[in-house]
Amino acid sequence: MSTTESSEADATVHVPARMRVWERLCGLLIAAAAALPITPTGQSFLALLRAEIERGLVYGVLMLAGFGSPFLFGLAVAIAGSTRVRATTAVLLVRVPVACLHGQLLLVSFVLWRHEQGIATLPLFGFAVVGALGFAFADKRRAAVLELRRNLEWGASTIAGVAAWCRLQRLAGLELGIAIDVVLVAALVLALAAHTLPRLRLPRTS
Repeated sequence: MSTTESSEADATVHVPARMRVWERLCGLLIAAAAALPITPTGQSFLALLRAEIERGLVYGVLMLAGFGSPFLFGLAVAIAGSTRVRATTAVLLVRVPVACLHGQLLLVSFVLWRHEQGIATLPLFGFAVVGALGFAFADKRRAAVLELRRNLEWGASTIAGVAAWCRLQRLAGLELGIAIDVVLVAALVLALAAHTLPRLRLPRTS
């Protein structure tokens, strides 16, 4: 890259490009999967969340922010795609559940690995560590933080990876509900779609 091109890159930031309808639909599918069977006994995430709320509001909030982060991401995608939502707000809506997802994934994958509960728990923990570091260090690059496309692709890819690992547990005799399949397919499609979103470049204001 020439000096001129480098200067131009430094003088611009990426701003979100609006999502297409079918990308928002993928988000809705991920969010709607919360009502589908997810446990081996056929319970949905919403049923599990209701049980936690009955124990106490704090338990419900922790459940929603932790295990519910993929579904919150889907809902955020659907909302962020609206033309009524400001660009910076759209990015924030998507990033918050992704941040919660990485925190929960680090904790759960570490516990699973240490207790050897499941297949390929060490690769899952490694996936969690690399993903969390990549997400955290992106905050040091303003352009990456402001780019909706990157956040959509990152969140959807992470969710797809976790869903694929969950499906791998069939080899250990753990048969999870159809919600895993819906999330897996919708997240993969969303990740591929987000990769094709155009990036708009505007001059920095400061």
